[in-house]
Amino acid sequence: MQRLLVTGGCGYLGRELVRRAPERGWRVRATWFEQPPRRDGAEWIRADLRDPEAASRVVAGMDAVVHTAYRQGAGEWDTNVAGTAAVAEAARGLRLVHLSTDLVFDGTRGRYREDDEPAPLSTYGRSKAEAERIVASVHGDAAIVRTSLIYGGVEPGPQERLAANGTQFFVDEIRSPVQVGDLADALLELLPTGIAGPLHLGGADDLSRYDFAVLLGADPTRVERAHTRPDRAPDVSLDSSLAASVLRTRLRGAYEVLSKR
Repeated sequence: MQRLLVTGGCGYLGRELVRRAPERGWRVRATWFEQPPRRDGAEWIRADLRDPEAASRVVAGMDAVVHTAYRQGAGEWDTNVAGTAAVAEAARGLRLVHLSTDLVFDGTRGRYREDDEPAPLSTYGRSKAEAERIVASVHGDAAIVRTSLIYGGVEPGPQERLAANGTQFFVDEIRSPVQVGDLADALLELLPTGIAGPLHLGGADDLSRYDFAVLLGADPTRVERAHTRPDRAPDVSLDSSLAASVLRTRLRGAYEVLSKR
């Protein structure tokens, strides 16, 4: 049985990968750093992946790596750049799938394709764009997956919590939200392929942050319809037609997924 390392195994996507990977025949090892894991059958290792020795230790004995670990906010550059560099170096010779974001783009037009040039506006976007560059340089056979807002897990995730508690949502910031199980299945399907370089895995529907929040349960009579600012990317919707042509997993749109609740 092949062995899979999921970095950031306690994250929203990481937990879903840890849960689903054994169904695809993987023995799973997962890392955590701050949030202790639930003991659910994976081999859990606490590791600071910014440390190259720690990254090498957790990668040892693996056949493939899905690198989901990231940070947004304080410490994001070290985690997203130095951590990714250490993991990519440690994973040389193995299958590597690296998770990135739609926020590597500036949002001036939307429907971004894989060959569009990154031009991030935020510090988080810049850290993820630099991580992409490092992965491509260190590990040329890696798949670099750009995705969007992730939602719809067994338990409420960040987007559900924001919809429940937020008071202001942008009507002119467009994203391509993806259901977490669809994304996890697509990543697991991607692992045994030879697909390398950027690949967009966004949901089928492009919608505003406001409309998405309402779909997730935000009360439209309570929340403010806000407008984006110059320091934010307005439309980073993703064209995921390449993924649709090479993967069987269907990345459903938010309207389809949430209308079934």
